[in-house]
Amino acid sequence: MNIVVRSLSALVLVTGAAVLAVWSTLASAAVTLAATTTALVMGGTFHPLMEPRDSPDFVAAYLDNAVDGHLNPAFPAGGPVRNALAVYGPEDFFPLGRLTFDRSVAAGRANLSRCLAAAPDCVFNPDVGSVAPRPDDAVLVFGYSQSAVIASLAKRDLISVYQPGDPAVSMMLIANPMRPNGGILERFAGWPTIPILGVSFDGASPTDSADLGDGRHAYPTVDVVRQYDALGGDFPLRPLNLLATLNALMGYGLQHGEAVDVPFGDATYQGREGDTTYYMITADIVPLLEPLAPFVPAPILRAVDAPLRVLIENAYDRDIGPGTPVRARWWPVHHVARLARDLLRSVPVAVDNLVEGFGGRRILGTDAPGPFGVGGPDLPAAEGPSEAASETSDTESSPQHKRQLHQRLSRHENTEKPHRAEVSDDVPAASTESDTRHDETADATEPRTAADAGHSDPAPAADTADAA
Repeated sequence: MNIVVRSLSALVLVTGAAVLAVWSTLASAAVTLAATTTALVMGGTFHPLMEPRDSPDFVAAYLDNAVDGHLNPAFPAGGPVRNALAVYGPEDFFPLGRLTFDRSVAAGRANLSRCLAAAPDCVFNPDVGSVAPRPDDAVLVFGYSQSAVIASLAKRDLISVYQPGDPAVSMMLIANPMRPNGGILERFAGWPTIPILGVSFDGASPTDSADLGDGRHAYPTVDVVRQYDALGGDFPLRPLNLLATLNALMGYGLQHGEAVDVPFGDATYQGREGDTTYYMITADIVPLLEPLAPFVPAPILRAVDAPLRVLIENAYDRDIGPGTPVRARWWPVHHVARLARDLLRSVPVAVDNLVEGFGGRRILGTDAPGPFGVGGPDLPAAEGPSEAASETSDTESSPQHKRQLHQRLSRHENTEKPHRAEVSDDVPAASTESDTRHDETADATEPRTAADAGHSDPAPAADTADAA
């Protein structure tokens, strides 16, 4: 009997030890997984995400919005972001700031490269619960407006100096001036640098990172634009269509500063080119009509929108994919006969929009047009999960590769970039927390909610004065 009891006791102890070992392994794995996805988040023009220009509450809300409103839903395969860094870039624009656009971008590009390599001199805001990136982290980069240019140029560096598949970097670009079809820096690529302002037309964001097979790419990217944002990725193909250019400039003034506040879930799939998936936040009415919205009933505005949108859309070519680089064309009208036909067809559509808006039915039997107006193409349907939400780079970054990356990117940095002390009098020293273990600070690195930040305001419109 004693033998049986001892045997049962031993069995219980062994089983308990095995369960405990398995549980410890799973818990350790969970902590490791939770610490592997780091977001490098940059602000828009005039928002370096550092004091004194941006308060800790502003930065916390901005990080919150970038992670919960954009990165997590856009890259679900990568798991939730556990550590979000407010990465410093001057985000300046002379003459409203000290640095020209090019010098500001060069300084931001250099610092982002350091952060991508998990270098100890990566400069980020340490006052919002973030810890320094680790060499083995998978990284999501968030760029908005000017910082979308920084991210695009850093992606060029990654493609040109490093082997495909490492480091594990994915990117999200909002209001990207380098969008291939619509970005102003591609529309006028090859033009001389604008003097005094120091704006170079750097061309299109790359879409050609290495194809790793099975629909995966080395540096998968999501690009989101607001329709008719002139400097944020939807500049007319035919700028001498002055109505369309004025409308796009109006769109920039009214919409650009709020582009980052529109959640990713409100964007519509627009297409895919290489490693980049494109989305558009469509306009209910064209920006030229928006100032009238407080005074004019919406059905009337929707009626006027129908023919007006036909004239404006004639300055674009929506049959060309958003990932195809297209430079400006100088004949102001595209297909005169088609324009005349679509204008005539827009008249009954305008009548139906008016009647329907006041509660009636579409008495002339027309269909409500899509975002590109009467005669324009429809947006494509998402072809599958990989189109509805982008892939995430699932390769693993090794510390050795990150060190090599830092060395190689350092050789490619702009040799004329200003010394850090020149960039801003307010640039903090690089964080010394690079050895801090993520698993020891998991609670501190969770993306903060508005309640945690001590206020209930939504994420601020962080780029209201953005000049790029």
